[in-house]
Amino acid sequence: MSSRFANRNKRCPNCKIHPNLCFCSLLVKEQNRTPIRIVMHKAERTLTTNTAYFCEKMLADCQIHIRGLQEKPLDIEGSFNQEDYTPLYLFPDEDSKELTTEFLNELERPPLLIVPDGSWAQAKKFKRRESSLKNLISVKLPTINESIYRLRTSPAPGAVCTYEAIAMALGICDGRAIENNMLEVFKVITDRMYYSRKGIVNLDQLSEILKKEGVN
Repeated sequence: MSSRFANRNKRCPNCKIHPNLCFCSLLVKEQNRTPIRIVMHKAERTLTTNTAYFCEKMLADCQIHIRGLQEKPLDIEGSFNQEDYTPLYLFPDEDSKELTTEFLNELERPPLLIVPDGSWAQAKKFKRRESSLKNLISVKLPTINESIYRLRTSPAPGAVCTYEAIAMALGICDGRAIENNMLEVFKVITDRMYYSRKGIVNLDQLSEILKKEGVN
């Protein structure tokens, strides 16, 4: 067993990192107008590299629904009043439309974002395999963005992780303030998680590394 998994019981139970690097104080919920429903592949539930977990902690109206459980089929429709929202599937498939203010202004009802969470290959299958997702309008971020997430290899140029995609989409739907705050917090999360895997155990060590990188 690797030391990373052997030390699992020593981590903060909330932010999943060494207590000396804990960032729980930053996980303050934003009041998002646009509801978020995350469809998470069951394999993601225990992965320390998962970022959707932190979206639920950062957003007041955000729910995670697990896909792939035989004993509990996916039920997205039951998580919101369908008469109040236009559900949009945030994934850049072949038929996706750009998520812009102009597009949003054409909707009859406010948007609700449904976001797949898993590997790129897993996420591509969600919509066609789940009857509740098949007829949703797919939307994509309008620009190519550079991910700062370093715990997983990007599947393609311009691909971002689930947390970043949600933050950027909310920037379009709810305003840039919520996006900027989420991404500022995510920079802290990313730095601490990445370097904790490199062996640091306190913030002084991290500060020195970031100074050398020219971040501070």
